[in-house]
Amino acid sequence: VLVLFVLFYASRYRKFTSDVYMIHFRNGKVIKAGIGGKAVTIPLIDEVRVVPVTTQSTFLEAKEKVLSREFQEISVTAFVFWRVIDPEVAFSRTSWDKAADAYIENIIKNAAESIIRTTCANMALEKIIRDRQAIIEAVTKELYSLTKDWGMLVESCEIRDIEIIDPSLKANVSAIMKIEQEKLARLKNAEMEEITKIRDLEVSRKVGVEQQEVGLEVESKEKDKEIAVQELERKRTEVEALTYQTKIEIEAKADAQKIKQLAEAKQFEMESRARGDAAAIREAKMAEAEGILKRIEALAKADGRLFQEMIIEKLPEIYQNLEIDKMIITGNKEDAFSSIANAILPFLQIVPELAKRSELPIEKKK
Repeated sequence: VLVLFVLFYASRYRKFTSDVYMIHFRNGKVIKAGIGGKAVTIPLIDEVRVVPVTTQSTFLEAKEKVLSREFQEISVTAFVFWRVIDPEVAFSRTSWDKAADAYIENIIKNAAESIIRTTCANMALEKIIRDRQAIIEAVTKELYSLTKDWGMLVESCEIRDIEIIDPSLKANVSAIMKIEQEKLARLKNAEMEEITKIRDLEVSRKVGVEQQEVGLEVESKEKDKEIAVQELERKRTEVEALTYQTKIEIEAKADAQKIKQLAEAKQFEMESRARGDAAAIREAKMAEAEGILKRIEALAKADGRLFQEMIIEKLPEIYQNLEIDKMIITGNKEDAFSSIANAILPFLQIVPELAKRSELPIEKKK
C-alpha cells in the first residue's frame, strides 16, 4: 500500500521553473499562483495552468491575398516577439489552451498577418521590397495597441523574407534590382573613390601641414640656434672688447706711468741740467764779471791814450750804422773852434801810432 501511495504521489507531483507563471486551481478556485514552484494535483478536482513569462516568438506566413498597390501578389514571412508582463491579467483576458481557436498565439498571428496585408496594400511593390522597416513599424505599432490591455508587450517584428509570386515579374524585378544594385555599387565605388581621394588629399594636406610645421619648427630651431650663436658671438665680442679695453687701459696706465716716469726723469734731467747750466752760467757770468772787473781795474790804471785808442778802434763800427745829418758843437761862440780842436787833437796825436800798427802787419804779409 505504501508503495502504491508513493507511486501515486510521484505521478501527481509537478515542479515548475522560474520561466513560467503557475496557477493552481481546485474546484475552480485559485489556491496557489506564482512564478515557478511546485504543486500536487488531485484528480478530477485540481487543475494547473502555466503562463510563460519569457519572450515568445510567433511565426507569420502571409501568402494569400497579400497584394501591393500595383495589385501584384507577394508572400511575406516574419516573426513577432512578445512576452507576458502581467500573468494574471493575461490569463484572465486571453486563452492559453493551444487547442482552442482563441489561443493567444493564434490571435497574435492572425492580427499580424492582417496588419501586413493592409500595410502592403498601401505601398508600392518596390517600396515593399526595399523598405521593410515601414512594415515592421506598422505591425509593431498596431499589435502594441491591440495587446497593451492584455497584460502583454509586443517587443518587435522582424521580416524574414518578401517574395514575388509571379515568376516573370520576379525575374524582371530581380533584373531591375540587379541593375539598381550595380548602379548603387558603381555609385558606392565612385563615392568610395571620392572619399578615398578626399582622404588622400586630407592626408596629403595634413602631411604637408605637418611637414610645413616640421620645417617651420626646424627653421625656428635653426633661427634659435643662429640667435644663440650670435648671442655667444656677441658675448665673446663683448668679452674681447672688454679684455681689449682692459688691456688698453692697463697699457695706457703703464704708458702713463712710463711717460710719467720719463717726464719725471726728463724733468729731473732738465732740472739737473738747468741747475748745471745755471751753475755754469753763473760761473761764466762770474768769470765775465771778474774779467770786467779786472778790465775796469786795468782801464783805471791805464793812461788816457789807451782809452782813446780803444775808442778809435770802435769808431768804424759805431759810424758804420750812424748817419750824421747835423753836428752840434756846444760852447761859447768865442770858444767854438777851440772846443773842436781840443776834441780832435788827442785823436790826432795817436793817429801816427795807429798807422804804424796798421803798417806792421801789411809789411809782414809782404
